[in-house]
Amino acid sequence: MSALELRYRRLLACYPAAHRAEHGEEMLDVLLSAARPGQTRPSLADAADLLLGAARIRLRRAAGDATGSPWPGALAVAGFVSMLMLLADGTRFALNVPQTGILAGRRIDDGATLWGMLPVYFGTAPFWLAWTVIAVLAWRGARRHAATAACTVVLAIWAANFEEAPYAFVASSVAGTPLPLALLATASLVASPGPRHGARLLGRARVAGVAVTAGLLVALSSQPLFTLLLQGDLDIPNLMKDPDRAYGFAQMWGRLQLAAVLGIAVLACAALSRSAQGRRTCALLAMAGLPLLIRVGVFHIGAYGDIPVLTHLLVECLAGFAVTMLCVRLVELPLKNRAPGRPGKA
Repeated sequence: MSALELRYRRLLACYPAAHRAEHGEEMLDVLLSAARPGQTRPSLADAADLLLGAARIRLRRAAGDATGSPWPGALAVAGFVSMLMLLADGTRFALNVPQTGILAGRRIDDGATLWGMLPVYFGTAPFWLAWTVIAVLAWRGARRHAATAACTVVLAIWAANFEEAPYAFVASSVAGTPLPLALLATASLVASPGPRHGARLLGRARVAGVAVTAGLLVALSSQPLFTLLLQGDLDIPNLMKDPDRAYGFAQMWGRLQLAAVLGIAVLACAALSRSAQGRRTCALLAMAGLPLLIRVGVFHIGAYGDIPVLTHLLVECLAGFAVTMLCVRLVELPLKNRAPGRPGKA
């Protein structure tokens, strides 16, 4: 076996075994026949083409759920829920625009410049607008375009989330719950049948429940409702007018948000835990659920010191997924032991 053939076989090993058994030798013959005399290594273009082909086939098989795995459906459902929550968060941003505009106007009256205030108060507007467009594309069936746009947005936010990057403070403002939701929605577009398929798997009743949940979270995170309940109008809150009352109301508002998040988590687990696919959906959604819980919970400790925000966010996402999957495995172990054909089955 020549060195070139050995290296091509190593690249072909990235393909699924069934694909290699059916097409491997034919692909190898084509590659070797096209090689230059004396060539000992695959060209960069050939290597990249083989690796991309292997990735496409594996993703296509996962999306088609050919093996009966519950993960593709779970990712599709989690992607739909994530995309709906991103749209809800964009709605919250839009509801806050009037009061945000008043605050920006006051800063401009005090001597700040318009171009200096726009990134501070409205810098995340392109993020919400982009995800609105992505959701429309996905719902209309243009999944490839939606996936391309989603990957571009996520990579742009990730690349801008470093101190040396321009407007890093804008990118860091969505590196809480929105970024994990964006990652889940993007993964659903790329590696599953897509959020639209996830909505079909959920059914109308559960989709309606997710929509109501999203509306509740919008209400509990919107500045207008907070202001209305605090002082009875929609003017900018004057917290110094009665600081004790404002502080007590803010604490009550935070506890209400925490109770809502915990209640939603319990209801989601109860609704989805009856199937293997649903349990894995819960594990995927926990990647965004734990960061949200940390940010509304009384145990949030504030500044993270010198640890980058993205590092903390990644740890929170992985911890949420790992803990939930551990619970899933503990639940499914007795079910596997009682499966037909297992020793000891009555």
